[in-house]
Amino acid sequence: MTELNQGQSDDLESDPATRPPQTGHTAIDDALLGLADLTSAPLSDHHDRLAKAHEVLHEALDRPNEQSENG
Repeated sequence: MTELNQGQSDDLESDPATRPPQTGHTAIDDALLGLADLTSAPLSDHHDRLAKAHEVLHEALDRPNEQSENG
C-alpha cells in the first residue's frame, strides 16, 4: 500500500495543477515552492521547511503592502 501511495504522490507532483499559486510576492512564492515537494522530502527536513515558510509568511503579514499603496 505504501508503494501505491508513493506512486500517486509522484503523479501529483508532475501535474501543473498542483503547483503552488503565484502571488506576485517573490518571498511568498519561494516559500510556497519550498513546500510543494514536502511529501517527497525526508521527514527530517519537514520542520525546517515549515518553519522557514512560517517565518516568511509571518514577515509578509507584518509589513505593509507597499505595492498596493503605491499602485
